[in-house]
Amino acid sequence: MKNYHTEQKQALLTFLQENADRPMTISQIATGLSGERVPGKSTVYRLMDRLVQEGAVRRFVRGNSRHFLYQIMTDRCHEHLHCRCVSCGKLYHLDRSVSAHMEQMLATSGFVLDPAKTTLMGTCDGCGGQ
Repeated sequence: MKNYHTEQKQALLTFLQENADRPMTISQIATGLSGERVPGKSTVYRLMDRLVQEGAVRRFVRGNSRHFLYQIMTDRCHEHLHCRCVSCGKLYHLDRSVSAHMEQMLATSGFVLDPAKTTLMGTCDGCGGQ
């Protein structure tokens, strides 16, 4: 039984990696999964909770709603800051030099920023941000 869950988790991780550039709801993830070892929606919920706890996946709230969006963390995500559009949910990866500059500016105030856990919220150009 353990191997079955491992295969389901791997299928989920593979799908999330193939769609690393877009945040998705559990329903979108469950619908997008295909193959013989596809986990059911309740299993996707359990696996996603585990992946969030492990730090492999980030969970966000879309705008002011109660709808969660999920997106896999890539290796590069621990090295820089992110910006997320509160309207469409798109995640922007800030350049490492910009992130380092922001971290240095905050450090002069005695605050150490964790880039792996920091996301700046705002509105992208496509959604009307200026």
